[in-house]
Amino acid sequence: MLEARVLYLERKLESLETRLDHRYRTVSNPSAVSAARLPPTASMKPPAPLAAPKVSQSQQDVQAAPAAPPPKPSLGVGNPADAPQEAFVFRQNAVTLSPLRVEADLDFGYVRSNGFLQTDRAAIANASVRVGVLDWLEVNATIPAFATSRSRSVGPFRTQTRQVSGVGDVLVQANARIHEQTADTPGVVLSLGALLPTGPNPYDFRNYQPDPKVAGYNPNPTNLNAAFVSRGAWGIVTHLEFYKTIDPVIVFFGAGANYLFPQTVAGRNIQAGVIYDYNMGLSLALSDKSTLGVQVEGAYQAGLTVNRRLVPQSDLEPVVVRVSAIQRIFEDTWVEPSFAAGLTSNAPGLALDVGLRHRF
Repeated sequence: MLEARVLYLERKLESLETRLDHRYRTVSNPSAVSAARLPPTASMKPPAPLAAPKVSQSQQDVQAAPAAPPPKPSLGVGNPADAPQEAFVFRQNAVTLSPLRVEADLDFGYVRSNGFLQTDRAAIANASVRVGVLDWLEVNATIPAFATSRSRSVGPFRTQTRQVSGVGDVLVQANARIHEQTADTPGVVLSLGALLPTGPNPYDFRNYQPDPKVAGYNPNPTNLNAAFVSRGAWGIVTHLEFYKTIDPVIVFFGAGANYLFPQTVAGRNIQAGVIYDYNMGLSLALSDKSTLGVQVEGAYQAGLTVNRRLVPQSDLEPVVVRVSAIQRIFEDTWVEPSFAAGLTSNAPGLALDVGLRHRF
């Protein structure tokens, strides 16, 4: 290329010399004007640039192919990012945080249930903190506060109201992902927790008058207002959750068992029945900021025994259907309203809840 440039400059110089020589001859001999001829202009065009090196078809395909997008993190792995917000629908039994990430939750709920000649109401606030420990391990603690009331008709135009308020039982729990989902198998999360009896005593023996002569007569001393978020005993919580991502839906289901240790109240030995709980549902990603969740939550609690005598009809079977919406309002902040309706007589008739989540 440099050699071609030198040749071009040399031709340019020869052209300038010819022009000067022609001007000199014109001044000295005007009749020679018509005889002079300029060199053709084509000779003064710059040389064509050198051709670019040829590129093979395979090299062109490599250059034209777009870069492959980074793989999306699997649900609950937390590495390189936290789990998608579709997992928030069953957050209590999922691994949603990457290591050293912290999430603070604050929930406010209202529960109402109508029975025969009575109405139960409850206002509940739950404060929770979750911490990611490992890619597959997360720990959390939940502290509830509540205020409940039961209004009962005791006569014409007369009602009796009993109220209970305070701090409920604290739950400390660890969620461990024991199997990551694959194309053919679901993911599995094992939850183990401890229930601390920080709430009020849920039993009332003021009107407790069993008849030892009648084998089937044993009144129930449970104060349902206090028992709403308080068991009054140490307990062990277990749960096994299965989930499968079928984009944009996550299907989940799980089951567990909660055991409450015996306790002594007012000189009487109390043993609450084992609680078997289950849940199932799905969460749908409406957009990258909005998620809709639908799930059924149920449980069965075996009968209560007082001094080794079974309380008749003390077994419970609450089942509710819950619809929730998860909306991300800032980068690490979500708001989660939900609505639940009871499907059995033991379940609350109506439950409204709104939660605020923030990650640090």
